[in-house]
Amino acid sequence: DGGIVPEFEAGYTMLAQHGLSFDAQFAPEQAPAMADLALRHPDVPVIINHLGKPRLVLGPDSNATEPDKGTIAEWREGMKLLAALPHVYVKLSMLGYIVPDWITETRREEVIRDLVLETVEMFGPKRCMFALNWFLGASISDNDGLGSVGPDPVELTNYMSKWLADFSDEDREWIFAKTAEKVYNLVDASIDSPVDVSEQSSAPKAKKAYCSGMAVLVGALPILAL
Repeated sequence: DGGIVPEFEAGYTMLAQHGLSFDAQFAPEQAPAMADLALRHPDVPVIINHLGKPRLVLGPDSNATEPDKGTIAEWREGMKLLAALPHVYVKLSMLGYIVPDWITETRREEVIRDLVLETVEMFGPKRCMFALNWFLGASISDNDGLGSVGPDPVELTNYMSKWLADFSDEDREWIFAKTAEKVYNLVDASIDSPVDVSEQSSAPKAKKAYCSGMAVLVGALPILAL
């Protein structure tokens, strides 16, 4: 029913005692309950998975061109509640769950791009993190079985970089690396210069871009200029 089970909340409160964060995966109709929980526990950082998971904003029908207004409105209302809490962050990931096969048509790409940019506008670059969500293959990692195709990691990174082209280098650095470094306590994200973690990597002189806890070596190959 969208409520919080008391036993669950009792365990949730213990995360702060151990310096841990909470990765939250929920449907848009559950967002208000998540916001209430987060409001009661401001000492537990929350990371929203997959843009808050609005499902099939633009369905798989190839004739569909306009997103579902009701789905977006419900998603937007919940995300605004969560964005108002400074200890809540969001992952930009699993875009095909929202718009299946978005890499196949310009209009579909435009819809998911606009939702990504709206999310960054709501939360700000320092509370958004790009995430690959890579665990099986391009399609299943992108859309959880709702579509037939998806981008590989390099393609997804380049799409995101294109969409964020108008942001400053500093903002892009936060989205692509420093937000995740900060919220997951990976390195000190308070410094102004790019983080040199080459000694932590097996690849010579490579920098790690942390995407949803998954370390992707950037620098060893010319994927793109972040």
